Amino acid sequence: MGVSLEMPKIWFEFSLGLESAMSEQSEMAERVYDRLAQSDVSAAELVQELCARWGPEPCVPEVHRFVEEVAACLLHHDDVEVGNVRNECFTGWTLEPWHAHDKLAQELLAMDALLDDKERYVFHRTQ
Repeated sequence: MGVSLEMPKIWFEFSLGLESAMSEQSEMAERVYDRLAQSDVSAAELVQELCARWGPEPCVPEVHRFVEEVAACLLHHDDVEVGNVRNECFTGWTLEPWHAHDKLAQELLAMDALLDDKERYVFHRTQ
């Protein structure tokens, strides 16, 4: 009785692809976390960076899902919060990190166009 190696090979390739994507998201989150020591960073800035890196016509859901995953990584840090900027003043959402992530994910993933509002979904590092 022979054993087929096709299923494990496919699963292995699929899991490597997921691991690679997760690694890219984690790496971007760590770079953003470091930047937060100097200034706030908006999700729209992350969208712009991804579009510049991925090419002229990125898929909206793919870009927003990637940013949402980066946000999840960022919000695992105790000193990072998300909120909005009005009149150059940051106002954090008064939500627990997991609720903030849920809100961001739900709103971001419902958008039909790429996020370009740099005053919404702003990440801030408390000092």
